[in-house]
Amino acid sequence: MSEPRFGILRKSRKFSWLVCVVVTAPLVLTGCSSMNDNSETKGNAEAKLGYKPEVRAVEDAKQEVNAISSNLLDWMGVEGKVTESGATVSACEAIDPDLTKYYTIHHPWSVYKLSKGTFETAMRNVRERLPKHGWEITQEGETKSRARNPEIVAVNRRTHHWVQIEWAKERSGDLEELISVDVDSRCYRVPKGAEL
Repeated sequence: MSEPRFGILRKSRKFSWLVCVVVTAPLVLTGCSSMNDNSETKGNAEAKLGYKPEVRAVEDAKQEVNAISSNLLDWMGVEGKVTESGATVSACEAIDPDLTKYYTIHHPWSVYKLSKGTFETAMRNVRERLPKHGWEITQEGETKSRARNPEIVAVNRRTHHWVQIEWAKERSGDLEELISVDVDSRCYRVPKGAEL
């Protein structure tokens, strides 16, 4: 078998060492963080998510989700006790499970012990009002759980938020019925220099 064209150079110890230095030096000098930045600029986040994450301050994103929750409660047209948790930051699992640059906003809450109105009325009212305020109901019916509770899932195509509303009328033990609500945002990126 004939020798490769540059076979003599490949046998040279100095040349092999030089090739090793030239190939590995950029990796050593730039490090992993630079590789991550390059993958982002090539659109890996966008490719994985199917959209380009908006750069958004965390507090602004939280306020918007809290406002959505407040509107949902108003649209239900009932009065009762409401859990007091506010919107929180969650990881954008698809691209940043360690919560370093990308995040979502999640707000779980419930209304229970009604003093005015009924749970059935609340579900009917919210079902009627969601489409009037730009929400598209994507799923309606019963949950897949053993309880088969009534459920509404809706998405706002303009703001890219989605909600899941469940009337938990069948609960284990002596737990009272309630309506549980989950409001979620899509993934955002924190502004440059900001921390999560």
